[in-house]
Amino acid sequence: MITRSLLFRQLFSHVAIILFMALTLSVSVVYYAHQNNNGELTIKLRNIATFFSEDLKTGHIPDREWELASRTTGAKLWLEDNDGRIIQGIPPVYSNVEPYTLHNSADYSKQFLFSSEAQNAVIISVPVLIKDEPGRLFAFYHFSPLHIKMIIRSYFFPFIAGLTAAFLLAMLLSRGLTRSIADIAAAAKRFSAGDYTSRTRATAKDEIGTLGNTFNAMADAILHTQQTRRTFFSDISHELKTPLSCVKAITEALIDGIAVNEQERTHYLERILAETDRMSRLVHDIMDMEQLESDQMFIKQERLDIATLLLQQADKIESLLRKKDISLLLRIETDKRYALGDADRFAQVLDNLLSNAIRYAPPESQIGLILIEENQWLQVSVSDQGEGIASEDLPLIWDRFYRADKSRTRSLGGSGLGLSISRSLMEAMAGTISVESDIGKGTIFKIRIPWQK
Repeated sequence: MITRSLLFRQLFSHVAIILFMALTLSVSVVYYAHQNNNGELTIKLRNIATFFSEDLKTGHIPDREWELASRTTGAKLWLEDNDGRIIQGIPPVYSNVEPYTLHNSADYSKQFLFSSEAQNAVIISVPVLIKDEPGRLFAFYHFSPLHIKMIIRSYFFPFIAGLTAAFLLAMLLSRGLTRSIADIAAAAKRFSAGDYTSRTRATAKDEIGTLGNTFNAMADAILHTQQTRRTFFSDISHELKTPLSCVKAITEALIDGIAVNEQERTHYLERILAETDRMSRLVHDIMDMEQLESDQMFIKQERLDIATLLLQQADKIESLLRKKDISLLLRIETDKRYALGDADRFAQVLDNLLSNAIRYAPPESQIGLILIEENQWLQVSVSDQGEGIASEDLPLIWDRFYRADKSRTRSLGGSGLGLSISRSLMEAMAGTISVESDIGKGTIFKIRIPWQK
């Protein structure tokens, strides 16, 4: 309905305020115009009373002077004694009047008369002495039609012109406001219908513009999430397809009798087991990522002995190091070794970084695992002497399933989720994780977590 339209409500509110202010101003102008005229009349009447003070001592004013005074004031004059008896002049005859006393004091009185039979008028009186007795001099004053026309010409015509201009301005402002809101609503409607490229153009530097910019930012975020989700499911399908295809091919080969002896049979079964482990790690990583993103993973807040965790990880990877002929340099260079976090999750981060270091480290090289103190932080560095990561790839390594060298990483069994999970876990424990790398010089991952006494 039109009454529910924002444009109508904005326009109505603007016009209502303008009308109220304009009418208030008009009434004030008319009121003060009458006040000023009546004030002038009161002064004139007092001057006449002063002028006739000597004649009033005799109780009568000469008719010629009385008539001249009436013309001078433009009012009908008469005298009354203190008891209300007419001394001189004739009061006006009027009926069906509605009086309104504006002011009444010892110095003068003023009363408006509103009548449908006679023109609106005002009666003003001032105190006088008649034969040394108190009395009053009255003046009956009609509102001049010419005076009313002057007020209309001077105030109401400009008021109509101003009201029209204000109405047009209010309509312009209201249309501008509703047009911006309508543009945002239309963009939201298109977006909800599946057009994820839909954006609003209402981005001015005001509150509506802020709403428009917020909508555009939200749309960008949703689009990014949709694209990330599609990529995520595509990568999951690809990651699962590869080991499943391998398992299927080896199983079919075993059924066909490709293994001629027990040694070959064991070799093929070990490959099946390796691919199964790979799928299992991928499923667990996906579950961890889902829990982290939905904020459903429980992170314990317990006192961690970081040095002890490093020693445990060193023992855990000893066999992997011997298998690739790699040495480990473990150094603990601070006596501050405690932090607040989840021991299992912190070990998971260390395991992921050390596994990557072993995966990329060349034979007969060295891996570094170093604990130092830096200001209020404990820092664990995990370094390798591998090929390194290109500078353009460094910001991307935290993305899910991202690989700087896809074919090599896949053959080595990485899921592509480890670094993304590690960063989320460290952030959940109020820590950080960063990377430094140079091509041909290796890579250093740095974990930082606030230390505790």
